[in-house]
Amino acid sequence: MNVKKGLFGFLLIVFTGFSHVDAQESYNYYALEYFKKGLECLVSGDYDNAILNCSQVLIRDPNSAVTYTIRARSYYEKGDMAKAIDDCSKAINIDKNNISAFIIRAKAYLGRNDNTRAGRDWLTVLRLDPHNAEAKQFLEQVE
Repeated sequence: MNVKKGLFGFLLIVFTGFSHVDAQESYNYYALEYFKKGLECLVSGDYDNAILNCSQVLIRDPNSAVTYTIRARSYYEKGDMAKAIDDCSKAINIDKNNISAFIIRAKAYLGRNDNTRAGRDWLTVLRLDPHNAEAKQFLEQVE
């Protein structure tokens, strides 16, 4: 099944590392379908359905850091900082190098006026990606 279709296909490859999935692979087909729908909904701004689809993936694969990150981004876009932070923390517990989760969580902390925790996450982002402009900008502002 080829999923290289426009922006969605690109994002799917970036987030999962897969350009196609064969039936013989030990990959959960339904989880992948929900993942694709969740990602499509995030890209189109349909955050409620992105959350629902990501939740379906997490029922089938509770160790998917990428799915927690996508759901966190959806919660963040809806303004639910607490749930965004929670999902980012789950993603980070699974994948300590998940830059996207650290960035979303830092922004969510800022949304809650928690500059201390946001600053810690931005420092982690810079450790993982020393050229990250967003992290540099935040840290320059607080100096």
